[in-house]
Amino acid sequence: MFLRRIVFIGYPLAEFLVLWWVASLIGWGFALLLVIAGFPAGAALMRNAAAKATTLQSADPEQRPTIARSTTMMFLAGILVMIPGFITDVVGIALLFAPLQRVVARSTGAWVGARMTRVPGFNSSGFSGEQFGFYAQGDVVQGFVVNSQDSESNEHTSQEEDGKNNGGNPFGLPPRIEE
Repeated sequence: MFLRRIVFIGYPLAEFLVLWWVASLIGWGFALLLVIAGFPAGAALMRNAAAKATTLQSADPEQRPTIARSTTMMFLAGILVMIPGFITDVVGIALLFAPLQRVVARSTGAWVGARMTRVPGFNSSGFSGEQFGFYAQGDVVQGFVVNSQDSESNEHTSQEEDGKNNGGNPFGLPPRIEE
């Protein structure tokens, strides 16, 4: 509850006080112009991050984590710069520096990892198939399924393509039973 108050009351108040301080230094016109200029600057950062993400597939496998981290942080920096206010602009610009990117990526990775839900059958390497072990109980009979529709469909393929064999249904669905 206290955290919500800080976010919804404290953050906008801090942004307004910083705007007031910057406006008293450079004037209200330039301060508002800087706030408005943050939107296209953030959009440009996000566009550059998207362009950089397209090179991820062609990059060396050793360089992919670094490129992915850099791209993610650039996109996040663009979002923060787009939000009106000087505090978010400073945090967004700070995210463009590589040493801070590593620290943020490490700390958020640990934070997310601590809150992840463990799903049965999935481990750190992906799908393991262990969750199907309890379904295979009892006797297993080897064989195959014979479907009577398979033999009929081979004989009447030209009629089914026209949609005449299955009640005028061109999608191969069974006919509708009406009472």
